[in-house]
Amino acid sequence: MRILVLIVIGLLLYIIIGNLFKKKTASKSQDELGKMVRCLHCDLHILEQEAIQSNGHYYCSQEHLEASEKK
Repeated sequence: MRILVLIVIGLLLYIIIGNLFKKKTASKSQDELGKMVRCLHCDLHILEQEAIQSNGHYYCSQEHLEASEKK
């Protein structure tokens, strides 16, 4: 019976410690993704490296850039 209790305690510690390490690595990967910017036309948030920049503003597509220039 003691062995069973020790196994359960060990398993719980393993799960708790494993979850702590997973949360730390997940937060690092989010920081590595890059800065999010907002499309001036539709307010969609996209990664800065995927956005189209013009006159200090960001756009999610060429169509939104052209639509904002027409205004």
